[in-house]
Amino acid sequence: MRRGFAPAAIGGLGLMLAACWDKSAPGYHGDDPLPNGMTVRQQIEARQYNLKDLGEAYETVSDQLKADAPQLAEIKLAAQEIRSHSKEIDNWFPKGTGPESGVKTEALARIWTDKAAFKAKAQALDDAAAKLNDVLAVENMDAIQAQARATGEACAACHDAFRQKKE
Repeated sequence: MRRGFAPAAIGGLGLMLAACWDKSAPGYHGDDPLPNGMTVRQQIEARQYNLKDLGEAYETVSDQLKADAPQLAEIKLAAQEIRSHSKEIDNWFPKGTGPESGVKTEALARIWTDKAAFKAKAQALDDAAAKLNDVLAVENMDAIQAQARATGEACAACHDAFRQKKE
């Protein structure tokens, strides 16, 4: 049996591409390739995955600090994950991956229109995450709790400014 596209499939693909590539709308759209090799949709999905992973790592730190017997090893591992992600956040938001793309995202257009403010918030999170890792090396629980709060506040500050409010 010969493999390939059936004419109907090719026609359907053309309609799909036409819908994704509306030349009248500025910027990129769902299946358009980005300069980094990913499509807009892939970039947004990767960003959402990484942000969820970052949130889960912070939740681990928070839960451990509320526990009767916090496991410092788990907190350290989660804090390293937070720091690893915090270094990359700015790279997760390339031009064309905002609400104008037509792909579902909670990212506000302000990320791209006020890039300096976004970079400052991302840097504040990275600085807080670095401090959290530094404080963990000393193993002073009061200092760890204080820096974990500061890290959470840095994360929330970015959400408040650049993420769609949840209803």
